[in-house]
Amino acid sequence: MLDVPIELARLIPPAELDELVDALRKAFGSELAIYDRSGRLLAGTDLPGPRQPLDHEGERVGALASAGPNAAAALELCATQLGLLIHHANARDLAAATHEEAMRITFAELTEHNQRLQRALARLEELDRLKSNFLATMSHELRTPLTSVIGYAEMMAEGLAGPVTSEQNDYLVTILSKADQLLGLITSVLDVGSLESTPLALERSALSLAEVVEAEVATYVPQAAKRGIAIQVEDRCGQATVLGDKKKIRQIVSSLVSNAVKFTADHGFVAIALRPGPLTPHESDSGSGAAIQLVVTDSGIGISREQVGKIFEPFFQVDSSSTRAFGGTGLGLTLAKAYVEAHGGRIWVDTSPGQGSVFVASFPIHTSAEDITEQLPQQLEGV
Repeated sequence: MLDVPIELARLIPPAELDELVDALRKAFGSELAIYDRSGRLLAGTDLPGPRQPLDHEGERVGALASAGPNAAAALELCATQLGLLIHHANARDLAAATHEEAMRITFAELTEHNQRLQRALARLEELDRLKSNFLATMSHELRTPLTSVIGYAEMMAEGLAGPVTSEQNDYLVTILSKADQLLGLITSVLDVGSLESTPLALERSALSLAEVVEAEVATYVPQAAKRGIAIQVEDRCGQATVLGDKKKIRQIVSSLVSNAVKFTADHGFVAIALRPGPLTPHESDSGSGAAIQLVVTDSGIGISREQVGKIFEPFFQVDSSSTRAFGGTGLGLTLAKAYVEAHGGRIWVDTSPGQGSVFVASFPIHTSAEDITEQLPQQLEGV
């Protein structure tokens, strides 16, 4: 930019040149003319005769001419004023050019940075796709031999391979229990991987949430009793039903109850309640009855505010250290949230460290399209 020739017409507006010529004409009583380097008249009256070169920092920028009694003084003052105007205008021009160049460089750097980010994002998306494919493939590959293990263990337990002693039967029961547990973990990994790629399919039917909860909680009573944990169940919804997938609702109940028992200290308590209430935590209680709420309360370790926003993320662990006291893959709550929302409900938690946790999962009350206005009040009368 520093090598660009100075152009008077570009640096100084014609109105300023005309104003300068008029002021000098009035002050000295002389005619003045300002020309650019090519001899083109920029301001004043074209005058015959010699012209005085106009230079700025050793560079020819134009010429001046004057006629009248004080022509020499007028030329000298005009040259001085033009020098000041050129200096300031050129400085502004150079500053603008420098700023433009800096903006160009900054834009180029931002463009390159964005391109790197786009390449990194594309790479991450590819890695995520490969991860999902790997999880899906490995889950299928692991489940196939595990199914055979379970099948042969069941046949041995039934005596199809010969008589089984009491001790051997205990071993087989343990094998089947752990195999079922492992199969459940593999299925959970597969389900979480499929959540990102395919819509969740539900086999909907009208069912009693109370019956599902009662059956599922019964499986955790012996485990809790060994640790002195009391499990209480309260049903305040009577005959109200929900429209949902029984298998997935069982998984929701299982995840919430399992976590409550797991994170509750010995001789603590876990309370499971079914009650009418709003569908979301932001609705007022005046809308009570729009949904059935499954409320699981425990006296466990609680969750910090920083962790509450992450507990429904895949593979998140409240205690992720290598020596953590609690097991699990961190998939139960992720699937529970996905299953609850697929049923049109919401899941949230109220907790604080050392004060236990209250998980709430809401499900819309089931009514048929024809008699929705009649059945809903009837269902709530029995609550």
